[in-house]
Amino acid sequence: MIFRALCSCVFLLMLVACQNRPAPSNADNLYLQQLALMPEAAKLPPYAELYQSYLQSPQVFESSPQWLNFQQLLTNAPDNCQQLPWQEQLKSQFWNLTFYQQAAQCFAAQPDAALITRFREYQQYVANGVLQSGNGKASYSAYQLNNYFDAHEVVRLLELQTVDFYSELSSDNNALHYVFQVYDPTQQKFRTLYFENQRFLHAIDQIPFPFMGLVDGWKELLLAKNTQSNLMLLLPRAADALANKRLQEAVSLYQQAIAGGSLHARVKLAELCYRHNSQHVLDEQECTQQLLQAADNDYVPALHLLHFLHHSGQLGNTTPEKIAEIRQYITNMTDPGQAELQLSRYYYNQSFKKADTTQGDYWLQQASAAGFLDASAFWALSQHEKARLTETELNLQLQQLADRGGSAAAYLYASQMMQQPKLPPAQAKAVEQYLLQAIQNHHPEAYYLLAYGYEDNLFGVENTGMALTYFQRAAERFYPRAMLRLGSIYREGQLLPKDLQTANRWYLLCSKQGNNGCAFNAGVMFDDGDGVPQNYENAFRFFSYAAERGYAPAMNRLALLYLFGKGVTADPAKAIALFTEAAAKGSASASYYLGLLYFEGKQVPQDYPKAKSYFEKARQHPNARRYLEQWPALTAPGGPAKNNSGKLQE
Repeated sequence: MIFRALCSCVFLLMLVACQNRPAPSNADNLYLQQLALMPEAAKLPPYAELYQSYLQSPQVFESSPQWLNFQQLLTNAPDNCQQLPWQEQLKSQFWNLTFYQQAAQCFAAQPDAALITRFREYQQYVANGVLQSGNGKASYSAYQLNNYFDAHEVVRLLELQTVDFYSELSSDNNALHYVFQVYDPTQQKFRTLYFENQRFLHAIDQIPFPFMGLVDGWKELLLAKNTQSNLMLLLPRAADALANKRLQEAVSLYQQAIAGGSLHARVKLAELCYRHNSQHVLDEQECTQQLLQAADNDYVPALHLLHFLHHSGQLGNTTPEKIAEIRQYITNMTDPGQAELQLSRYYYNQSFKKADTTQGDYWLQQASAAGFLDASAFWALSQHEKARLTETELNLQLQQLADRGGSAAAYLYASQMMQQPKLPPAQAKAVEQYLLQAIQNHHPEAYYLLAYGYEDNLFGVENTGMALTYFQRAAERFYPRAMLRLGSIYREGQLLPKDLQTANRWYLLCSKQGNNGCAFNAGVMFDDGDGVPQNYENAFRFFSYAAERGYAPAMNRLALLYLFGKGVTADPAKAIALFTEAAAKGSASASYYLGLLYFEGKQVPQDYPKAKSYFEKARQHPNARRYLEQWPALTAPGGPAKNNSGKLQE
């Protein structure tokens, strides 16, 4: 199998990239206090509390070099490992599950040694904490590790068998996850597990999200430079090449991964062949052979693709019996509805030659009929969007699915209810309970909705502490609206002490998620020098990003940059065009600016009638009202000086 040991260079580089800030003073740090005492595991504080304290301690900066140094000691003393300073190393390796397993292997002949007994207790403490940090079912609910090596340890402790593993980028290249395809011999089922260590990165940069993502660090700094030493990075690098239409490069990277033993690379290579824009970079027969070899290993992602290709008639002559046989085989290895759901996804995917939304709808319905509750929720939502279910019927179905334990249905139903103008108290409490049900699966939107409800007192009691907690959890899972809200909270300094640098960084990361509001706010901070060095070029970049996507406030600020030539060559005509477009979208500020431009007559010919017309459209703007109230005096020959309170500011 591929990648028996994870390369530490990725982990080290992440630390190096983030070590440009000193750690804060930690005289009262809980973790350092416990480190000095090293009590029994049963007497340690709760895992989440202790780990968060560790992340805020100077010790976090030493973890990577100390890990590498100890691995070198182990390598140099394979037959004399019991003489190594295990007890001393405990203080620097406390959070690493692999460390405890290495100790157990070293002292295998002395299983009752006091040291190993103590280590087992600490190992269980850490393992339980990791398993409570997520459920591993999706990228947003990944298990949170201190060290990617420990993904193997979690799989081992869960008594699962690794079939294949690889890494993938998500959230516009801001998040790196390790994905394990495993077999559960007890349940006799195939499962997918996600792992990440973003929380670790959040703290070493002293901001609540990964620094690397802000500069496309995962893609630009890690993938290209570390592929040779860590084959797991081949797949996300190939995915990036494919996304940028570098098909031959993607093929080469997948082939390298296949040579290293990757089953998943065989599937991705086969998928590439059946994309409508593959341009015949590979012979389909070769792709099919790669796919069949993965399927022969009972690799479920390969079976899913094989199911789709047979069903869509892309593998030559086939029979309904053969297709049904593959589907049943997948169902036996997974859960009811999984084969149908994945088939629907392939049909919905417009990248493939046989994409067919009608078939996608049909197989989503079949996944629902097979008893997959999340599929049932999304099927109901799909029918509502197609006007086949009324809103009342949709809500009833979602509530029924939620009452049966459906996590997706719980947050979808709660979301529907929270859109009502006013929730009756009893219904509001029910919505709160449905959201609490949904966050058991770590749904980011459920975290966000809970936070919003607690902040705005929608559930009958205001709880700003819980609101902040849930905003943070949603934002850490790359939910843009939560990132935007946290940025505003730090910028306003109302619920938390004002921290403009942290606010700006939330806006930066959120902008990369495609959120126009975040891009606009990041631009404003650069434009005004608000907590960050004033930088008109950066302001221009962020305003342009949001303006190109139709965000009127960004159009207005971008127009001002063009008007006064800040961060870009002055272009009054471009400014007028942007103001006009924003005004057409209903922006009162844009109409006010246009009125002021035509009133002053500096960048455009003076035109009082046109100015008044724009002021009328912007009547809700206080400065526009002021001009209208004083209009006769301001426009009379030899009248008083214009009111400078409304003057366009450079």
